[in-house]
Amino acid sequence: MAKQQPEFEKALNYAMAELERVGDLAKLPVPVRIVIRIHAAQGIIDNGGLQYFFESDFPDQPNYSIFVNAYRAIGAKKEAAALAKAVKLFRFRSPHKQRERRNEFLDKFQEGGGHRADSPFEPYTNQLCGNKRVWQLLASYIAKHAAVFPV
Repeated sequence: MAKQQPEFEKALNYAMAELERVGDLAKLPVPVRIVIRIHAAQGIIDNGGLQYFFESDFPDQPNYSIFVNAYRAIGAKKEAAALAKAVKLFRFRSPHKQRERRNEFLDKFQEGGGHRADSPFEPYTNQLCGNKRVWQLLASYIAKHAAVFPV
């Protein structure tokens, strides 16, 4: 993650504390949910690419469109499109709910503990992994919704 301003960190800490306090992401204001989703998704992608993102199981197994829409909400339209295209690589319904099947599919693209260069996920991983623009857009989104983050 790119170095962020103190306001960003405070807003993120607030969002995470609210999630812990409330215990249900759906009960939080939309801007707080978006911040949490982008932070989770982009953090995972930055650490291991889309393969790592898809290997992860999120609480309540949300549809991947939730993450795509969160990227769109912060203005990351190209990144949202890349994620949406990567989701379409799964040739079965509801991959977000089918961890075993998802992992079997993903395993086809691993070699020697790493991801193969010819993985169909690679072009989309390259668009998302290490993308500092996402963090900048998230910081701008937080600034635009500062009233929701009383820090």
